[in-house]
Amino acid sequence: MLFYEERCWGGLVYNLGFSMTFFEEYARRFFFEARKGMERARKAFRDEDYPDAVFHAQQCVEKAVEAMIESRREYVYNHGPRLASIFSRVFKDDWSEEFDDVVDIIGWFSEYYTRSRYPFQYRGKVISPDEFITEDIARDALNKAVKVLKIVEGYLRERKIL
Repeated sequence: MLFYEERCWGGLVYNLGFSMTFFEEYARRFFFEARKGMERARKAFRDEDYPDAVFHAQQCVEKAVEAMIESRREYVYNHGPRLASIFSRVFKDDWSEEFDDVVDIIGWFSEYYTRSRYPFQYRGKVISPDEFITEDIARDALNKAVKVLKIVEGYLRERKIL
């Protein structure tokens, strides 16, 4: 158990005044990393680096979802494309309608995860991420990441992890 009083992301001070389990601490840390990823995504978007914005938005979603999973005492390691399945299994008994959005967003990002980082074949041509990831796709990615962050933050706050 960890008693929490520390400076965390963004210079915010958290003094929760109670002990946290190992998994709750992992959940908090994953969430703070997710928020950093969101800031990276926003910066890349402002810099018009749309593939990088999508990549960091995807990483934000992944880490936020991992925070929720960790909060349920489920260790997340090398999940790859199975993240939506793991999330669905862990929360099946306490499913909330907004969790459908989380699963849909994880699925949406599965198309763009590698396409935002590596050249790939598309309609018989090899193209780069810059040729495929548009401003609209990047904007959609950021909006989806913000939605997941809000869901996860609400969930973790309800459980007094944040």
